[in-house]
Amino acid sequence: MEILESGKRNIVILGAGFGGITALLHARRRLRRAGLSETYQIILVNSTWWQLYTPALYEIAAIPRGEANAIALKSAICIPIDAILRRLPGVKFIGETVAALDPERHTITFRNGDLVNFEYCIIALGVETNYFGIPGLAEYGFPLKTFEDAVQIRNRIEALMRGTTGPLRIVVAGGGATGVEFAAELVNYLCFLKDRKIAGKCQEEVILLEGGPEILSGFSPRVVRWAMRRLVALGIRIRANMRIKSVSAAALTLVSSEELACELLVWAGGVKPAAALEQFGLERDAKGRIAVNDHLEARPRIYAIGDCAGYINPATGKALPWNVPVAESQARVAARNIIADIRSQPKRVFRAMANYPFILAVGGKYALTDLVIIRLSGLLGWLAKQAVELRYLLSILGPKDAFTLWMRTLRVETLND
Repeated sequence: MEILESGKRNIVILGAGFGGITALLHARRRLRRAGLSETYQIILVNSTWWQLYTPALYEIAAIPRGEANAIALKSAICIPIDAILRRLPGVKFIGETVAALDPERHTITFRNGDLVNFEYCIIALGVETNYFGIPGLAEYGFPLKTFEDAVQIRNRIEALMRGTTGPLRIVVAGGGATGVEFAAELVNYLCFLKDRKIAGKCQEEVILLEGGPEILSGFSPRVVRWAMRRLVALGIRIRANMRIKSVSAAALTLVSSEELACELLVWAGGVKPAAALEQFGLERDAKGRIAVNDHLEARPRIYAIGDCAGYINPATGKALPWNVPVAESQARVAARNIIADIRSQPKRVFRAMANYPFILAVGGKYALTDLVIIRLSGLLGWLAKQAVELRYLLSILGPKDAFTLWMRTLRVETLND
C-alpha cells in the first residue's frame, strides 16, 4: 500500500543519523528559499523514533546501574524525532524499517509491505557491526553500536563484578576511536565499582587489541602518541598486530595461536554498510558501500552520503573516514544539489577537506579536540567537546529542548568521573 499521498513530490531521506538530519535541515531551508515548499515535501524515514547520539554511546556502557537506569540513560542520548520535527512543519516522518529500494520505479518498500514513491532520495543509513565471519565472535563478543548494546555491556560488567572474587580481564577488540574511548572510560567505571579513586590501583585488567600495527589508524602520529600515553597512564595494556582467529565463552584465540582468557570481550573492531543496501539495486564497491559520482549521486536523483557512500577522494585515491564531519559535509552538498537539479541549475562537486575536525575523549574529563583552527587537550579539550555537543543540539532542537538534553547528557557523562 502506498502511503503519504499528498499530491506533492517527495524528497525522501533514509536515515536519521547525523548525515540524514543535516540533509533534512538543509534541504528544507533551500526548498523554502526557492519557493518550492508547495510543490515538494520532505519525508524522513528511520527505523526508530529517535536519533541515537553515537558520540556518547561509550559513556552509556560505563555508567553504574545504581546511578542511572536504562530509561534515564536512553533519555540522555536518544533524541526524539518529534522533538526535532517540532520546529519543521511540513516534514513527514515514517518510523519503519526499509526493506528495498527500486531505482527504476523510484519506490521504497518497507518491511511491513507499505511503500512510498520519491522524486529524489538521499540514502544515509549508516553502518552496522561487522564480525568478519570470525567463529564465535557474534555469539560471545559484545558489540558497541546501539543503545541496547551499550546497556547490555554495562549490565554484563556489573554481573561479573558481583559474581567474581578475583580481578577481571576485559578485552576491547578494535583500536579505532570507539575502542579507545570505551577502554579509557571502562577503567573509570571499574574503579568506580570497586570504590577506588585512583585508576592505577584497580586490579581489573583492561586490554586493548588492535589488528593493525598501531591504534587509531588514520589519525596523525602526534594524536596516536598522545592517546597511547594517556591509555598507558590509565593502566590499559595495548597490544597491536593482534588479529582474532576465534572466540569461545571464556577466551579468544589469536591468529598467532595464542589463547587469551577473558571474562568479557567487547567488539569494536569493524563495521559495514547497512544490510538493506543489498536490496537497493545500486552499484556498490568492494566494502558494500554505494558507488557515487562527484555529485554524490548513485543514480540520477538518488544520492548516498556518509558511511554508506563509497566516495573516493580524488586527491588521495582512498575512501573518506567514516565519521560525523564527513557525513554532515556530504549531506549539505547532496541537499544543495537536489534543489539545484529541481531548478535546472549546475550541481556542486563534493570536495573533501584536507583535514576534518575530530574529538577523542580518553577517560574522565580528558579529551583531544581538534577543530582544525585550534587544538585543545586535557580538560580544555573536554570543555570544548561539551561546547561542540551543545552547538549540535541547538542546531536541531529548540533552545529549551537543547539545553535540557545537553544538561541531562552532561550529568550522565560525569557519573563515574
